[in-house]
Amino acid sequence: MRQLNITYLVSTLSRTGPTSQLLNLISRLDRSKLSPRIVTISKEPPDSRAQEFEALGIPVCSLNLPRLNTILLGPRRLRGLLKLYPADVVHSQGIRADFLNSTLKFPTARIATQRNDPSHDYPMLFGQMIGFAMAEAHSVILRKMPKVVTCSYSIEASNQLRRITSCTIQNGTDAQKGYIVSSEDKNKRRKNLNLPEDEILFVSAAPFIDRKNPIELIKAFGETHGKRKRHLVLLGNGPLLQAAKQLASQYRNISLKGKVTDVDEYLEVADCFVSASLSEGLPNSVIEALAWGLPIILSDIPAHREIQQIEKRSGDLFPVRNRHALTKLIEEFRPSDIAAQAARSIVVDHLNADVMTNNYRSLYESLASPSLSMFSDE
Repeated sequence: MRQLNITYLVSTLSRTGPTSQLLNLISRLDRSKLSPRIVTISKEPPDSRAQEFEALGIPVCSLNLPRLNTILLGPRRLRGLLKLYPADVVHSQGIRADFLNSTLKFPTARIATQRNDPSHDYPMLFGQMIGFAMAEAHSVILRKMPKVVTCSYSIEASNQLRRITSCTIQNGTDAQKGYIVSSEDKNKRRKNLNLPEDEILFVSAAPFIDRKNPIELIKAFGETHGKRKRHLVLLGNGPLLQAAKQLASQYRNISLKGKVTDVDEYLEVADCFVSASLSEGLPNSVIEALAWGLPIILSDIPAHREIQQIEKRSGDLFPVRNRHALTKLIEEFRPSDIAAQAARSIVVDHLNADVMTNNYRSLYESLASPSLSMFSDE
């Protein structure tokens, strides 16, 4: 028996949802059968998680390419690196990584994991003209890939409209790390975080960008100010952070904590997770909140609907950009053991990292085995 060499190709290992999902996957691979290696395209940013991968004994190397040189220099550098470290499977995520993967002729087992819907996300992130062009370019790239895997069924359905053939392996998180914290323990830990102990606590963790819609969320909570004991904690940073701080300063019941290193310590003391996002793949932040038994209040977009419909008792959806409906759900929310158990069951029974990893392992083996006599010494 021999190991199957898997090369994971990414832009960087910055602290993002896709990097978290990659860590969830690689950390659970059976290393007696699968040998992972990570290749990044560019220099690591200050918030890189490369050391976490290296601590697991996973080699990490880089093409050291500035973003603008990816097209010109990337294909040759990647081919040169694969000559030094031959791969049985090359697995990419992200538009630049998918482009480089699409230029390869070998190995035949090449996979792109699609963690967002470019037609929705890119225009909101880069502007309408540039974003539309990038979305079209990414669609062309994905059509050239031998295998495309989406992180949600909603993206797979969207791909069909763009003539992209794909299958779905849903995101997952560690089902063992979360648990439902008692009210007494929550209050003790809230004190250490300088959070109110006698109010229903909502948390939202997301970059402060237009797609995540943080301003609308703040306005919705602002309408509850002085009426009921509800408090919102926002985690993250981004270009809209200063505008969000200015707006939130009008209300006593909203706290902005910036980008924190340990989101879990806020999830474990919260009563509910809330998101007003306009578009998602299959959001890591929501799945991690569910692992802690947090009921959810989410905007009614395809990815959120896909999660909530697994167990409808886990929470509620509100129409996109409908602040009145969101405010009403906030005011009506009450902590419930039934909702908490239903929330956690979504991760335990469905969206957990072990299930995700087993699905990818089966995919690697099925794609590589025809040409490699899988795990054979011949």
